[in-house]
Amino acid sequence: MNFKLPVTTSRLCLKRESLNDFERFFEMSKDPEVMKYIGDGSIYHWTLNVALAKFRAGLMCSTEIEPGNLAVYTNHSECYIGCCGIRYSKFLDHIELGYRYCSDAWGNGFATEAAAALLEATYQMTNIDRILACTHPGNIASIRVLEKIGFIRFDTKYSRASGQDILIYEICRQTFYPVTGC
Repeated sequence: MNFKLPVTTSRLCLKRESLNDFERFFEMSKDPEVMKYIGDGSIYHWTLNVALAKFRAGLMCSTEIEPGNLAVYTNHSECYIGCCGIRYSKFLDHIELGYRYCSDAWGNGFATEAAAALLEATYQMTNIDRILACTHPGNIASIRVLEKIGFIRFDTKYSRASGQDILIYEICRQTFYPVTGC
């Protein structure tokens, strides 16, 4: 992938994560409601120092070719509300869309808007033809986000972390249409 950042919408700005994002990211990762459908559903058990070291390591892996998670900010308040990214997933052995948002940002359409903008940028700036996404079957809000932007459910895969089958969705360049008015 070769990205030109930031990716913007009328309400959001997606840009490289920075150390300035860590406090809200850590707070989000300690929220049981946010983490309910991620991995085994437990909150981050890391200490602040361990989490900071891992966050810094993730920042070091970010490149022009694969930016990793992008910080999502609202334009009106310049407030970090979560992260969204398209990158290689070991679990899926494929390029994957992933996102996580602070609970105080839920219910505003931000996940749909950011994911759609990132998909559009990915298809404009790269030669990637197919992107996968996975979600816990109980995460109805995430399922709605994926379906709203055109992902189609096509498979399941057993997750040891959650102890159950996870829903796998896909979207292809040929079937993606930019979502307007999210």
